[in-house]
Amino acid sequence: MILDEAEALLDPVSDIEGFMLACLVDASTGMVLASRKDQDGISVPTAAAGAADIANVLSHLTGELPVDGLEDVMVTFRGQLYMIRLVREDPEPQILLLVILDRDRVNLAMARHQIRTFCASFAA
Repeated sequence: MILDEAEALLDPVSDIEGFMLACLVDASTGMVLASRKDQDGISVPTAAAGAADIANVLSHLTGELPVDGLEDVMVTFRGQLYMIRLVREDPEPQILLLVILDRDRVNLAMARHQIRTFCASFAA
C-alpha cells in the first residue's frame, strides 16, 4: 500500500526521543505528503498547513535580508517543540519536514542532528 510506504519513509525521525508527529509537506500548498504520529489530539493537516505558512513567511523575509537561505525553524510551546526544515529546495515542489517533539523528553541537539541527517539522505 502506497500510504504505508510513505509512512515508512518517516521511520528515522520517529525514533527521535520525544517524538510525537512527523510529516512531509508540500510547502506551496500545505498538503500532507506523508505523516506518522504517536499522539492523538494533534491535527496533521492543521499542523502541516501551519508549518507551510511559517516557512513561506520566513522565506519572503529572507529574500529581504542579507542571509544565506532558510535552514530550519523551531517554534517552542510550553509542552512541545515544532521543528520545520526544508527537505528539498528545488523550485518545484519544495518539501518541508515538520517534526513535533515532547519538550520535556527531547534532547534538542540530537533531534536537530537526526532531522538534518534525515533531510540530507532524503534529498539525495
